[in-house]
Amino acid sequence: MRNEYDVIVVGGGINGLTTAAYLSKAGASVLVLERRWETGGGVMTDEQSGCRINTHATYMMMMDKAPAYTDLELHEVGCTYITPQPAASLLLKDGRALCLYNDVEKNVASISRFSKKDAEKFRKVYKEFSDMCEECLVPQTYRPVLPPLDLLSIMDKKPLGKRILELSEKTPREIIEECNFETESLKALLLYLTTMWGIDPNVSGVGYLVPLYIIRMLNASLIRGGSHRLSSSLVKTLEHYNGDIEDTLEVDKVIIENGSAVGVITTDGRKVRAKAVVSTVDPEQSFLRFIGKDNLDKLAPGIRDAVEGWQWEATSHFLLHLIADKEPVFSAASNDTDSGQALIQVMGVETLEDVVSEFLVAKEGGLVKCAHITCVTKFDKSQTNVINPEFLEEWIAPPKHLHVMRIETLAPFTLKSGNWEDMKDKYGEQLKELLFKYAPNMVNARIIRKYPYPPTYIEMKFPNMKNGSIKHGEYISTQMGSFRPNDLCSQYNTPIKGYYVGGASVYPGGMVLLGSGYGAANVIAKDLGISPWWKTPQYIENAIKGGLVL
Repeated sequence: MRNEYDVIVVGGGINGLTTAAYLSKAGASVLVLERRWETGGGVMTDEQSGCRINTHATYMMMMDKAPAYTDLELHEVGCTYITPQPAASLLLKDGRALCLYNDVEKNVASISRFSKKDAEKFRKVYKEFSDMCEECLVPQTYRPVLPPLDLLSIMDKKPLGKRILELSEKTPREIIEECNFETESLKALLLYLTTMWGIDPNVSGVGYLVPLYIIRMLNASLIRGGSHRLSSSLVKTLEHYNGDIEDTLEVDKVIIENGSAVGVITTDGRKVRAKAVVSTVDPEQSFLRFIGKDNLDKLAPGIRDAVEGWQWEATSHFLLHLIADKEPVFSAASNDTDSGQALIQVMGVETLEDVVSEFLVAKEGGLVKCAHITCVTKFDKSQTNVINPEFLEEWIAPPKHLHVMRIETLAPFTLKSGNWEDMKDKYGEQLKELLFKYAPNMVNARIIRKYPYPPTYIEMKFPNMKNGSIKHGEYISTQMGSFRPNDLCSQYNTPIKGYYVGGASVYPGGMVLLGSGYGAANVIAKDLGISPWWKTPQYIENAIKGGLVL
């Protein structure tokens, strides 16, 4: 680590690594400082019993769209992805299942088994939602955010833009209800795909996320070999272009001289100077801790109020990781073979009202009775091991292969009664019993590892994720778009010269989009007079020509 760089990136999560990799490849000297002993943030993979467990991020919504994946040639350095189909299956108590795919004709065929009328309705809904994503929502994810009035002016000129604005003012529940489907399981699955990441079904202002989440979750991918392959590939790229990474080194303060950010001081007293400092952690640390309240009030009036009013997510997540000698065989597969092949199996809800009521249970501090499960090793055998005869000698017939599963559900950070340390094992057993109802063969499975992971563990591991907030802040209208993290900093630069922000708390948000890392790299390169080597992707250029994206 040198004493001076062009750019210092605070936080070695995927957005920080993305910014650093772009700028390093452009010839800038870059240092990434990471508090933990490994980079990647929530994109991490642990190893237990020789198997790989993706403790946090697993479902990648945008790998086929993120400019960084192609620009940085991540496939060349070990990051490849797979997109299992069907993407999601809603398992019903009567043994049936409703499957959804990223192919409209397969969706029509699947829904026709429940209602031919709904199948034709869904064809129209799917096209409308797909057009919104392709012509506006996905391209805009990787473009500079616009102020509300400018955005309104652009969107209002096109019928599709007007429709997006119309949906934005509705709640997710209203949007699904207004599709007028008669099949309750279809409504339930569509709402579940929208709300499974903590979007309140009864809150308006972010309705544009409904088509975005539905279409992109039907294209969700897994990183082959484990989620951490994504972050390790970014690290390889950064190091190839002579970028420096220092882990287990925490930033304490940003150095301010003559009103500009000129470097950082670490918690062990080291000083490193730079032309630009970009913080990819949460707003509280980025502004109140690193800059300080007094400096902030002098240099950037108005930001302090926005930061102190930042709202963390109302719900978090509970995960139960299992390693077993059997793979789940779902009862529904006997009626629909594809249902057993779905990436995500949703259990415990059958109607739209079920989804709404379970969300409310979590929001009010209770334990929900629904969940979704993914058997990762069904799709990627590299995340398991081959057992040798000496493994677990007490077994008469050791398994040849182990199977890795994750059961995930919404959960409150603070329980209405009890605490997570006392309840995590009991709740893990409850979720395991839920699995048994839909996959009876698992009753006789031998569980080699059982790892309950409550919301409190999320905050302990990642201070950025206060209250277990996986997106670094709630998705509500006052914290999205040009208000993420506030109206002065959503373009990645701040009123403090030389100081920038990125990460999940900055536009476009979290969910492994690589969006704010890409956006910050563009802005910093321009400010430092660096000629970008990368070009705007063609699909974004097409959207710009279409008039709904600038």
